[in-house]
Amino acid sequence: MNAKEVIERLKEELNMPNFMGKVEEKDYSEEDYQQVKNDLLKYYEDYVGNVEGYFPGTDMLENK
Repeated sequence: MNAKEVIERLKEELNMPNFMGKVEEKDYSEEDYQQVKNDLLKYYEDYVGNVEGYFPGTDMLENK
């Protein structure tokens, strides 16, 4: 599969219809695709999913 097909498959499998990531333009095997997918999930888990803390202004949202 090519890079465009990888992006479309990630959007569908991860339920992320607005995903706009970039992947290298090359032919991807199933193994390559699974590695890209696992890398993306790990990145999300490491840098996005485990964010805790106080964000100024968010306390206003809780009172609505």
